[in-house]
Amino acid sequence: MPVAYRRYRFPPLYGEPQQPEASQEEEQAAYSESLEQGYQDGLQQGHAAGLEQGRQEGLRLGMEQGIEQGRQQSLAQLRELQQNLADELRQWQSSAEQQWQQVSLSALHRQREQLCQLVEEVSRRVIRSELTLNPQQVLVIVEEALSGIDSRTQELQLFVNPDDRARLKEIGITECQGWALHEDAALAPGDCRIETETLTLEALTEERLQKGIARVARSLESSDEPA
Repeated sequence: MPVAYRRYRFPPLYGEPQQPEASQEEEQAAYSESLEQGYQDGLQQGHAAGLEQGRQEGLRLGMEQGIEQGRQQSLAQLRELQQNLADELRQWQSSAEQQWQQVSLSALHRQREQLCQLVEEVSRRVIRSELTLNPQQVLVIVEEALSGIDSRTQELQLFVNPDDRARLKEIGITECQGWALHEDAALAPGDCRIETETLTLEALTEERLQKGIARVARSLESSDEPA
């Protein structure tokens, strides 16, 4: 509660006109007016200070929220980038493995084909050399073919390659199991053909060779399979 006061008046100087002394009510009114003015001034100043403080606090909070949002967005983008890089790496690794397997299989197939070709070439040379040095080998082929013919057959003709027949004739062989050997230029060295009244049977060296090469290829394929 405000305390009432009374303003002190100095006495007038000599010759100065006497001023009437203010009443207590006037002094109280002046004090109340001054107090009200001070209150209003303080209220305005406090309001202004509050506004400034609120503005500063709002700026601070807005900046903190903006920084946090930016950090969260950056983290999300970083995680997305990491995921994309991981996916691309897995795809590249899978593609590289598939390409390597294809290259390995392709190289393996080429090696297998080259080996089969080598076996075939060597086999042909061995067959030619064997037929040249030992023409009786032709008779082995002919006898194998005759084993599939009915023994009751009355008419039968044997045909061989002309060079084979000539080499056999040089060593005194002109027949096989009592059947005369005839020439047929269409037959390759080592081949023979048997003709009867009911069937024709051929024993071809090339066919036998290809069957042997196929067995070699299957053996190579089985050796390539994982245990």
